[in-house]
Amino acid sequence: MPPGTLQHRQAYMHGNPWLRLLRREVEVLARARHGDRYVSEQQARAELTRQSRGQALRTELAELEERRAKLISDLGE
Repeated sequence: MPPGTLQHRQAYMHGNPWLRLLRREVEVLARARHGDRYVSEQQARAELTRQSRGQALRTELAELEERRAKLISDLGE
């Protein structure tokens, strides 16, 4: 495999083509092109996004539980 190329397999989902890549090869290529710091920053941003989404879901769940409790109490009256 020549340097800078990735192994890939073409796949289809709902009639749309996309490429399957190996994460470790993509990370090696990104580190070679952009450096370790860039890859680390991107990974940190991705983790922060996942955690923010998790927090938003927990907040939404708390609001739904409050709404459910109110509806139950309204039915009991």
